[in-house]
Amino acid sequence: MAADTPKASPKKSSRSTASKASATPVEKPVASPRKTAAAAKAETPAPAAPQPRSSRKKPNAADREQMIAVRAYYLAEERGFAGGDCVTDWLAAEEWVDGQFPKGKAAVS
Repeated sequence: MAADTPKASPKKSSRSTASKASATPVEKPVASPRKTAAAAKAETPAPAAPQPRSSRKKPNAADREQMIAVRAYYLAEERGFAGGDCVTDWLAAEEWVDGQFPKGKAAVS
């Protein structure tokens, strides 16, 4: 029979680990004091007030046409795209869009 020889165990890598006590302490950042609601409100700029219709600029011809097309689509959608007439929707949309701006000529682009 073969002689029983003890097998050598594989060497484990020995890493030198520093003890936690010798590690330099890490400073935690100091939390800034919380702002009160009044202080936060004072720093927040007020939202811009909506412009009155009389001070709005008229859109140029291309923008006006796009606005009318979108409005006409929504008018058709409101009635479920059933019945009605696309010309009637377009004319109603033109009237609505033109009512959103002051009277006068459209802006020139």
